[in-house]
Formats: sequence, structure tokens, C-alpha cells
Amino acid sequence: MKIGILTYHHVINDGAVLQTLGHVYTLKELFPEANIEVIDYRHKTFDWVEQRDLLLKIAKFDKNVISQIKKYLSFKKFILKYLPLSKEKLVSDDINAAVTFINKQNYDYIIVGSDEVWKVLNKKYSRKFPTIYWLPSQIKAIKIGSAVSANASNEKLLNEENVRLYIKECVVHYKAIAARDMFTYNLINSIDSSLNLYSIPDPTFGVEFKVEGVQQKLIKCGVDFNRKRFLLNLTSNHKDFAKVSAQFRQYADENNIQLVGIGQYNKYCDINLVHELNPLEWADCYRFFDFCLTDRFHSTIFSIKNKIPFMAVEYPSKYKGVNRGKIVDLLTKLDKMENHFFYDDNIDFKVQLGKIINNFDVVSYENIIKNLKEEFRNHLIKNITNNN
Repeated sequence: MKIGILTYHHVINDGAVLQTLGHVYTLKELFPEANIEVIDYRHKTFDWVEQRDLLLKIAKFDKNVISQIKKYLSFKKFILKYLPLSKEKLVSDDINAAVTFINKQNYDYIIVGSDEVWKVLNKKYSRKFPTIYWLPSQIKAIKIGSAVSANASNEKLLNEENVRLYIKECVVHYKAIAARDMFTYNLINSIDSSLNLYSIPDPTFGVEFKVEGVQQKLIKCGVDFNRKRFLLNLTSNHKDFAKVSAQFRQYADENNIQLVGIGQYNKYCDINLVHELNPLEWADCYRFFDFCLTDRFHSTIFSIKNKIPFMAVEYPSKYKGVNRGKIVDLLTKLDKMENHFFYDDNIDFKVQLGKIINNFDVVSYENIIKNLKEEFRNHLIKNITNNN
């Protein structure tokens, strides 16, 4: 049995790589005899934009460009080392070329997801709709949508009749569609309510990401294990987030707490580990901290998985339509919305920080983690068999 995974496996983003590994590791454990591959398809325009943006920062002598170059190169190296990529690769915007390329690999199953692979956009330098990630009818394999998401789509575009018709022509051929969020579930259900459609959590809930030597590496980078340590995956370059970070800086100074930045540079942190950790180390490091402040989905997830208190803060204008985003969706399902805020000048984030710490219940998180792991794994067991 040969299973191909089609997702955003190659972007410079810890969460994107880890959700890919979540599928890979879970599938290998559940189906040890199967040949598991990550389909090495890359959207040409998106690949070009990623490289262009890095070159522009180099040309402008951006102050963080050295760390960004290091992160770019380390990500590419990590992907080649840890992901079971298909032997052949395609970089193209042409759907017909992508169909031919994928069919040539002779997969029994194709799993599309996780991530926002079903995001519908029409921006000039985006993955313009339609994309290969919808798996048109010409694809010759059993199709499963696994933690697929249309989050952050252009909602006006989603309501156009030709867009909805194209989506329906694709999704009717799926064996199962497991949506990662209610926005995606409701979208697909409104297009065709007869499908085998349900919700599941992100693939990173399916497995454990524990690696050797992370604590030692953190110490070497300057993390002080003789003090309490707060993790910030929040940029200080956004005016709202800078104000939140400043309040955390004040709280840290008052309580002898070290602030450590990962993923995004934050000037209010004592140290920043922007490129020092590979994705697996990034996932594992949360257990060595006492709190996490973030605006990122997977930082929220790994705070939950490592059972540490956290605060997720987003800026109010991030979402233009009815959808309030994947973090809100996740925390609503888990009944943990007291950990989420849309930024407001009237919020005292130091007070909210204290409330979150005082009300933290580790047992509730242990139950959440167990249930989400079982839910994700059961979805794959139910839909993949050797008798296809």
C-alpha cells in the first residue's frame, strides 16, 4: 500500500513542517507495512515569493536578515533529512501538470492536509484558486481530506457560484473529509451535505515530539533554569503586539522572570532563539517553560500538548468575515476561550496573565491531549485499509 501526503510541507514555518510530520509519524506507526511519502509538489509562485522576500531583505540590509537566512537554510536541510519526500519533485502552478505528476507516482491513497490547503484566494502572489490541493477528479487514488482547512479564505470569493461548483466537483470523490475547523466543516457541508464529513484535530496532536538534548541546547543559548521562564512567539513589530509584550516585560521585571523569544523576533525578550531550534526542538522546548504568549496556532497547540499555561492574542482586524480564525475555533472546542484575546487598549494583560496562571488545571489538559490523540488516530484507522 502506497500513501501520498499532499500539504504545505516545504514552507519556512515550524507548524507547517510539524503538521506534516504528525501525519507521517502517525501513519508509519499505524500502517508499518505501507510506503508513506510526502508528495514533493511545490507551488511555483509561492516558492518564488518566499525566495524573493528573503533577497529583498538582504538587499535592504534588514537587521534580522542573518538569522532569517540561517532559518531558511536550516529549514531546507531539515525537510530533506526528516520528511520522506517522493523521489520526483514538481514545482509548478499548472494543475494539469500537477495531476500528471501525482498520477505518475501510483498512490493507493492520497491524504490532503493538514494546514490551510483549501484556502480560497485570488491575490496576485498567492496560491490562486483553484489549486491542486482540492484533488480534482482526474486524480487516480482514494482521496482523504485529513484536518483540511479553508481558514483565512476570501469569503466573498467562496460565495461565487463557479467556485462552489468547482469545489463540489472535487469533494464528491472523497472517501472522507475531516475538517480541522468549523469554518471548513460548514463550508463543505453547505456545498454538499451528503458527504462523509466530520471534524478532527490538527495532526500534531496524534504523536509525541520529544528529542534529546533540547534542555542542554537551551542552556547553551542562554536560557536560565534558575529562574521562571516565559516563552514569547509574538513579534514586537506589530503595534498591538508590542504593547502586549511591553506589559509582559514589566511583569517579568517585577517577578524575576526571563522572557525568551522563539519563531519571531521580539525586542522585549531577554534572548531570542529565532533560528537556533529546528522544528522538532521547537516543538519539544515548550515543556521547559512556565508560560507562553503567542499569536500562532501551533504555539497554542504545543502549549496545550506540553501542559503549560498560555495566552493567545490576535489583532482585531485579522479576520474580515464571519470566521474568527483557527485559534478561536480550537479553544472554543476545548472550552478554553479564557486564554484568548483580541487586542484592546483597555485590557490589562498583566491581570489576565495572573488569572490564567492561577486558574491553570493540568489535569484538564491531560484529558484533552489524550482525547485529541485518539480522535485523530481513529480517523486514519477508520478510513485506510489494505483492502482497497
